Amino acid sequence: RRILATPLSARTFYLAQIIAYLVVALAQAATILGLGALVFDVPIAGNILYIGFLMLVGNLVFLNLGFIVGAFSNNAQAASGLGNLVVLPLMLFSGIFFPKDSLPEFLGDLVGYLPLAPMVDAVRGVTLDGKPFWEYPGELTVMAVWIVGTTLIATKIFRFR
Repeated sequence: RRILATPLSARTFYLAQIIAYLVVALAQAATILGLGALVFDVPIAGNILYIGFLMLVGNLVFLNLGFIVGAFSNNAQAASGLGNLVVLPLMLFSGIFFPKDSLPEFLGDLVGYLPLAPMVDAVRGVTLDGKPFWEYPGELTVMAVWIVGTTLIATKIFRFR
């Protein structure tokens, strides 16, 4: 209610929320990577700045999707359910739980255009193989298109309630 009473525009509020969530997401990613390397001896072959860049790009897509889901939800419980409806299929088909190669060919090609599969491929390549992020132009392009598209949709449908 206090936000509604301020002269804050929806676009300014949206940008402030995105920046705040990105800072938290990058801190979480750094914590997870650091603990993985220090406690579990997980080798991180990639450049930390490249990994951070990919985390930033990926989080932009999913924060925007969260704003879109939130715009269609009446309360936190509905947002949680709708968010699961969006995220679980992405996780199932992106190569996180099982290889994309085991999917039927048409489905394997299709999931390459969803936001999580290209992110997973690029992050794995940079983190585990030590490749620079620019060796993944197709994956970055797909994620950039998702960022632009979801940003346009999220800023268009977001309303203070």
